[in-house]
Amino acid sequence: MSRRPLPVVDGVSPRRVILRGVVPADRTYVAGDAGDSPFRFGETIPAGTVLERPVPAWFAPEIPPEPPIPFTHEVLETGDRYVVVDKPHFLPATTNGRIIRETVQTRLRVELDNPDIVPLHRLDRLTAGVLLCSTDPGTRAAYQTLFQRRQVTKTYLARVAAEPPVGEEWMTVDLPMRKISGERAVRVTGGGTPTRTRIRRVSDRLVELRPVTGHTHQLRVLLAHLGCPIVGDDTYPVDRGLDLLDFTGPLGLVATRLQLTDPVDGRARDWRSTHRP
Repeated sequence: MSRRPLPVVDGVSPRRVILRGVVPADRTYVAGDAGDSPFRFGETIPAGTVLERPVPAWFAPEIPPEPPIPFTHEVLETGDRYVVVDKPHFLPATTNGRIIRETVQTRLRVELDNPDIVPLHRLDRLTAGVLLCSTDPGTRAAYQTLFQRRQVTKTYLARVAAEPPVGEEWMTVDLPMRKISGERAVRVTGGGTPTRTRIRRVSDRLVELRPVTGHTHQLRVLLAHLGCPIVGDDTYPVDRGLDLLDFTGPLGLVATRLQLTDPVDGRARDWRSTHRP
């Protein structure tokens, strides 16, 4: 990871770019870490400078005011290496380009006065539940490796709009999925990325799921494909459009449990959400 020559301000990280040609005058750029750069690390690069080669640089983004998201996270556990939260529906874990300040990451950085906090896995804006965040860059890679090697058990509950075609015993569903550029919805299509999900019925129109892979919208796409879309889903099976300020009708999907063996001390970790779909 590149060193940052600028600090995190109000929980918001500086951004990295590659400058080419003439340095623009739209903002102040600071030199990044590169052995062939003609500028020292942290040096301001004057506007109008003609660059002979691409130069890595950083800048502090100007973040306009954002409408407040009227939901907050609950801290389940804090430690030297991580913080675990119970994320509410509608609050993004990280920035999605349109929401930056009103995210779990930014709020935690400010709340805990730690600019190094980053979520270790994805959890959709509309999904509530357990979110594990790293607080220590020195041990972050060890936890990220667990997710990359699929050594973390993630369990979800989903409230669905029709009776699911599954029984009470765990079954495995393999589907090829593809995210089409310019489309919100993910498609089930031949030649797509293979996905695997464990699923079982818990009660009437309530299913438990354990994704083995981590494709975008994997659980939402799977359940819509099975003819039992998740209650409150704004994209599957019909894309109703994106409204980031619509807080009515939460998605009936919760990450209820996260289990792993701590890669640093070897202890079993098991966190559970208080949310229910």
